[in-house]
Amino acid sequence: MHHLTEREELAGVLRLAARHGWQSGICNHFSLLVDAEGDSPGGVLINPQGRYWSEVTASSLLLLDNDGKVIEGDGTVEPTAYFIHLAIHRRLPQARCVLHAHPPYTTALMCTEGGRLLNCHQDALKFHRRIAYDDEFGGLADDSAEGDRIAAALGNRPILFSAHHGVTITGPTVTRAYDDFYYLENAARFQILAESTGRKLKVIDDETADRMAPAFQKGDVQLPLHFPAALRRLREEQPDFAN
Repeated sequence: MHHLTEREELAGVLRLAARHGWQSGICNHFSLLVDAEGDSPGGVLINPQGRYWSEVTASSLLLLDNDGKVIEGDGTVEPTAYFIHLAIHRRLPQARCVLHAHPPYTTALMCTEGGRLLNCHQDALKFHRRIAYDDEFGGLADDSAEGDRIAAALGNRPILFSAHHGVTITGPTVTRAYDDFYYLENAARFQILAESTGRKLKVIDDETADRMAPAFQKGDVQLPLHFPAALRRLREEQPDFAN
């Protein structure tokens, strides 16, 4: 079985996402591309169908081969997870971690006409020119064509907002993807709360955002410490996730 740390990281981010309120029933899915290690083959780790994220453990994660066949673990993969995640991992090898969910605030933005994350708070600057928007709703992602379309919509950007659907965050590591997810949902929450006042948003203009955004996107000392800190708290509160 793969190095436990990779399984712990994916199980941990699922548990954290559940605690943050990013889960929708037993739907949605997170995955992590892992390399071969010893006798264990490489493949895609993903959460099994039919479990709340709050009950996923490191050992309950499934490992898929390149064709989507389960080669480690007991259980099945939800069909939309199979089509969305495998398509993204195949098309974008830099997207080793893929987090797809329907969290309340980012999803709410894509339930509005022309929904976009605007630079009205500094957290949004972390995502300036890093988000792709898919304004065409393709229905249930239950075939390879829709999975490929979603993967293509990402282009070369790490984050996809899908109209009438949800959000997909990709990253080279779980640490980066979790940090992006956390602050992305934060930025959307600030925007929606500000809009709810009925007052006009105070948006940073693009020229200023282009100048300021690199400082927020470079990955300072806070970024690599965020996910490990969250995992420490999780180990204290829910140590069973590593089982």
